[in-house]
Amino acid sequence: MKRPTVGIIGLGPVGSILAAHLAKGGVDVVVEDIAKELLVKIREDGLRVSGIRELAARFDKVVGSLAELAEFEPDIVFVATKACFLRIVLAELKSVYKAGMSVVSFQNGLDNERVAVETLGIDTAYRVVINYAGELVSSGSAKMNWFQPPNYVGALKSGRYTTDETTKYIAEIMTVSGLETEEAPDIKKHVWEKTILNSALCSVCALTGQTMKGAMEFGFSRDVAVKVLEEGLMVAEADGYDFGEDALDRFTGYLKKGGAHKPSMLVDVESRRRIEVDFLSGAIAGYGELYGVETPVNIVLTGLLKALENRYLKKKS
Repeated sequence: MKRPTVGIIGLGPVGSILAAHLAKGGVDVVVEDIAKELLVKIREDGLRVSGIRELAARFDKVVGSLAELAEFEPDIVFVATKACFLRIVLAELKSVYKAGMSVVSFQNGLDNERVAVETLGIDTAYRVVINYAGELVSSGSAKMNWFQPPNYVGALKSGRYTTDETTKYIAEIMTVSGLETEEAPDIKKHVWEKTILNSALCSVCALTGQTMKGAMEFGFSRDVAVKVLEEGLMVAEADGYDFGEDALDRFTGYLKKGGAHKPSMLVDVESRRRIEVDFLSGAIAGYGELYGVETPVNIVLTGLLKALENRYLKKKS
C-alpha cells in the first residue's frame, strides 16, 4: 500500500512546526511556500524547531507553487496560511485539485472548512483546531512557545460534522509525530472555543501593542477582553454550543495564564501584514447579526482593526 503523501501550504510558525514534526515522524511531506529565500534555506538546511521542543528535519520535496505541489499528488493537504489568505489559496488550489485529495484547514477562525467546501465544490473538508503556538526566529527556524494538548481534528461532510478514516489517520500521524491530536465528532465546538479565546486577546493586543500578559494585567484592556468573551459565548450558544454557566470564568482564567508573548495578530500589525480579524472578532459579529445577538465590542474592535490594516496596506501600495 502506498504511503500517503502530505502537503503543507504555508511555512509560517504553525506550518513550520507541523512540517518539522511530521517529517521527523516519518511522514512523506511536501512543503510549499511562496518565499523564495525561505525555500532555498529549507532545501539546504531543512527546518529547525526550538523552544519547548528541539528538533530538526530535512525535506526532499520543497516547492514554490501549488502547481508544483500537485505534481507530487498529495493525498492530504494542510492549508497552514493565515485565514485571511484562505480564499486566495483555495482559488489556486481549485485549479489543481483532484478527486480523493483531502483538504484540511490548519488555521484560526470560524467556518474555514465551509469556505473550503464551497470554494472547491467538494462534499467533505477537514479542520484541525491547533493548540500550540510559536514564532519565526529566522528563515527556516521556528520557536514553539507553548502546547496545550490535544489538538483536535474533525470533518465537515455533506453539511454535517463527523469523523472518518481520514480524521483517524490525521490524528494518528500527528500524535505519533509528537503533536498529540484527538478526533472530534463535532469539531465546531472546539472551533468556537478557540475562536472566542483568540478574539479576546488578538484584537485587544493588536490595537494596544500589549503582550497577552500585559493586556490581562491592565484593568481596561482586561475588561474589554472579557466583554469579547462574553459576547462570543452568547453567540456560540445561539449557534447551539453552550459552554456552561461557569464558561466566562473558565475562559477568563485561561486568558490570565497567557505569558508575555505577542499574539500573532499583533505581530502581523507590527509587520504591516494582512490580518485575520474577519475570521475572529468579525466572524463573531457576523454570527451575532445572524442570530440577533448584540456584539458591540466585537464590532468596534473589528472595525478599528480593519481601519488600521487599510491605512498601512495603502501606504505599502
